[in-house]
Amino acid sequence: MPAPGAELVLGGRPVDLRARVLVAGVVPVPRFGREGEVLATAAGVRAAGADLVDVSLPPRLSGAVARSGDTPVSVRARSAEEALSAHEAGAQLILVPPDVAPASGAGQVAIVVDDLAGLAAARDVAARRGLPLAVDATRWSGPEAVGREAAAVALGCRVIRTADVRRSRRVAEVMGALLAARREEGA
Repeated sequence: MPAPGAELVLGGRPVDLRARVLVAGVVPVPRFGREGEVLATAAGVRAAGADLVDVSLPPRLSGAVARSGDTPVSVRARSAEEALSAHEAGAQLILVPPDVAPASGAGQVAIVVDDLAGLAAARDVAARRGLPLAVDATRWSGPEAVGREAAAVALGCRVIRTADVRRSRRVAEVMGALLAARREEGA
C-alpha cells in the first residue's frame, strides 16, 4: 500500500494518514439556499460519523459551517480560484483535481479523483506535490461502492468523499486497521 503524501492538521490536531482514513460527508445543495439548512445538514453528517463535513457550495454557505466550529470543513474546488475562495471562507481541506494547481495561499490541499481509472496518474501528481490523495465516492452505491472505496484506500487514497457516511465510515475503519497492522509489521 503506498504511503500518502502529507500529514494533515484538522481542528488544530495533526492526523497521521499513514494509518488513518478520513471520511468527508457531503452536504447536498440546500432546498431553499439557507444557511440554517446547511448547518442542520452538516450537524447530521457529523453525527453520522464524518471526520470532515464537505460543503462544496458557495463560500457564503461553506463559510457558515466553518464559522460554526463544530467540525472541520472540506470543499471540492474545480479551479485555483475556487480553492482560494474556499480557503478564505474557512475550509480546512480543499480537494482539487490533478490538473488544478492551487495558489500558494489556498491552505491544505488534497488531490481528488472520481474513479479508479484515473487513480494512478493522480497518485503520481499527489506524490510530486507532496499532497494526500482523496477519492470521490458520491456516485457509487451498494456493495460496488464498498469494494471501490476499499480499493482506492489500498491504492493510496486517505480521504473518502461520500454521500453515505455510515458505509464509508465502516470502510475507513476496516482499511485503517489494515493500514495500522501493516505499519506495525513493517516497524
